[in-house]
Amino acid sequence: MMWKPSRAVFLSLVVSLLALALAVYGASVSPADAPQPRPVPPSLSAARFFVLLPDGRVEITDAWSRRVFRWDGHRWIETESLSLQRPDSR
Repeated sequence: MMWKPSRAVFLSLVVSLLALALAVYGASVSPADAPQPRPVPPSLSAARFFVLLPDGRVEITDAWSRRVFRWDGHRWIETESLSLQRPDSR
């Protein structure tokens, strides 16, 4: 039996319509409700401020401390540090 091009086109059209129908059916049937996402804790860097000072030093400030670093070409050296007393957690 010889396949005619029109039969091949017809069969591919039927298969594609069947695939489309299954995709629409799958999208219309609602799956079980997904669990609520957990709240994302704030990132550590969001609570800190980074300031580049004019002389090339970097100041890192958060709620409890202020630290200043200087780059010596190989690593960061802490030049200043000021820490505040943290309040008691209650």
